[in-house]
Amino acid sequence: MFDRRPAVCRSVTCLALAALASALTGCGDGKIKTYPATGTVTVGGKPYPGAKVMLVPVGGSESFQKERPFGITGMDGRFSMKTFVDSDGAPAGDYQVMIRTAKPDPRKPDQAEWGRRPPIDSKYSKPDTSGLTATVEEGATEIPPFAL
Repeated sequence: MFDRRPAVCRSVTCLALAALASALTGCGDGKIKTYPATGTVTVGGKPYPGAKVMLVPVGGSESFQKERPFGITGMDGRFSMKTFVDSDGAPAGDYQVMIRTAKPDPRKPDQAEWGRRPPIDSKYSKPDTSGLTATVEEGATEIPPFAL
């Protein structure tokens, strides 16, 4: 019943258990939390394949300001945002939006089907001239369509 180990051993054991508990409960991976965010891009009323949609944070914390989530539209004009890994989403917050024509990756057969597309107007390639904004909520967000 009585612990006969020296006080130093008990202290070291307690510290080791505290460190283990801290590691298991986690301080996280140091990355800002992301939420699923999807949307569509159309040009002239038609889905636009191969548009690169980039989000530029407006305000918020330093960690929020560091990230530049992006997504590339498929044949149906739909995109899923990526911050760290494919389709992980974007941090919650307000954004200015940039949209550019993406170059097809010859290693990806689905991108070869992008075909001949008109380039996206260059005004959409800068956040301060695009006039486009988006808000990502805490939870799944369907970003309103971007009709260019």
